[in-house]
Amino acid sequence: MQILLTFDYELYFGDHTGTVEKCMLGPTRMLMEMAERQGVRLCQFVDVGFLIRLEAERKRHPALEKDYLAVCDQLHLLSKNGHDLQLHIHPHWEDSYYDGTRWICVTNRYKLDDFSDAEIEEIVQRYKDKLEVFTDVGKITAFRAGGWCIQPFQRLRAPLWRAGIRIDSSVFPNGHYESELYRYDFRGVPLKGSWPFDEDPCIEKQDGPFTEIPISSIFNSPLFYWRLFLLGRLNPYRHKPLGDGIPVPAPGQRFRLLTRWTHNTVSVDGYNASLLWRALRQQIRAGHEHMVIIGHPKALSRYGLATLERFIAAVKNKHPFITFRELKTGQS
Repeated sequence: MQILLTFDYELYFGDHTGTVEKCMLGPTRMLMEMAERQGVRLCQFVDVGFLIRLEAERKRHPALEKDYLAVCDQLHLLSKNGHDLQLHIHPHWEDSYYDGTRWICVTNRYKLDDFSDAEIEEIVQRYKDKLEVFTDVGKITAFRAGGWCIQPFQRLRAPLWRAGIRIDSSVFPNGHYESELYRYDFRGVPLKGSWPFDEDPCIEKQDGPFTEIPISSIFNSPLFYWRLFLLGRLNPYRHKPLGDGIPVPAPGQRFRLLTRWTHNTVSVDGYNASLLWRALRQQIRAGHEHMVIIGHPKALSRYGLATLERFIAAVKNKHPFITFRELKTGQS
């Protein structure tokens, strides 16, 4: 079993985005220190749209200069230390701005499908070109859609192909959600560690030019989420996220988690990290070649970080931790 530790490197997108230091820089430093102790490498899906907007807004607001330079320095350091930088697109940054005191997230166009074909083409290429400043040319081959909004893929297919993207890691089996802002539906996807596809990442096609490396998923009871929310209240120092922002609204999502069994990503965010061992056993039983774990520096907790380190130490001698650069695509 090959394990990929993936992190979406980004701010929050609600009414309060949080700070660059607490949502991105600080937690990522802690992750890098842990990775160095354990001898593993991380895969960072970088929200390049924010970086581009930060670069533009610093010209009007010099106070942002420090944040911009610090993010650039950290991305260079991640790449220098062998961590993997891959493409993550939250296109709402095309419309969002800094008002002099805080970031204003305009989410009317939250997913790439909200843009014209010409705009999608331009955004994908511009974002990929920007990310290549921090890593080796030709090494950006994987993509994760913001909010898991990879559907419909037909409009993204040609722009991603022309940008050199050959791997998607947006799907998590049996996950589904729909709101006015965004939607995804991964019910019925192949229950495999990877599969080839062409015009739809949810449909396997043997000669497809793309490969889906899905985020691993796990089926959880409402009791798990009641425990998660209670721990956050009882011991906030250990269980609350390190980030200081507010998530983008997800109407009905909390009620759904607390009242029914749901499929969710295998994650290191907060108390979710307690499920890593169960998730690994599940992936082994299913005969999958890969286990993809997702996390967000902004949602990392002290408990989650410590639990992740214990997990890595316990399994790394039997299950190698790899990056997308090292991945040999193929079906499992």
